[in-house]
Amino acid sequence: NPTSRTDTRVHRFQDCLAASMLERDLDHHSSGSKHSMQMPMFFEWSFDTIVLFEQLHVQNPAAYFVLCLVLIAICILKQYLVLQQVLLVGSRGKIVLETLLYITHTSIGYGLMLVCMTFNAGLFVTTMIGLAIGHFLFPPVTFENVKGLVDSERKLAALQGCCAH
Repeated sequence: NPTSRTDTRVHRFQDCLAASMLERDLDHHSSGSKHSMQMPMFFEWSFDTIVLFEQLHVQNPAAYFVLCLVLIAICILKQYLVLQQVLLVGSRGKIVLETLLYITHTSIGYGLMLVCMTFNAGLFVTTMIGLAIGHFLFPPVTFENVKGLVDSERKLAALQGCCAH
């Protein structure tokens, strides 16, 4: 059938044209950047990585180690801010501070997510360790924790009251 042959040729031509345009666009984008590093789509172990900003290009083990220490500190700070924000929930007159803490720890969390999305296995593991340390140092507040704290304060106040006589 002549019509189906023509349709097949047209489709092949369109496919080839689309493929060559895509290849040209990829070449144009990769040659225009300062660094020709492509983002991996799988975890890799490497000291040579770009983190969040092109200017933050870590290329040696010493800089990588410092970056890992900074990441751990940021993770601990995030968990501390989460705890402080939760403790302020419901406080009268402190809604602005609570909101600032919320947006700060949420922004830090998204930044840490982007660090993990570099697919650098060392940075991923460092981030998880940092969050675990932060969770250990600043555990989440639960109703039982708050109730226990309030009960302890009441008992302490009662003891101080009875000893004052």
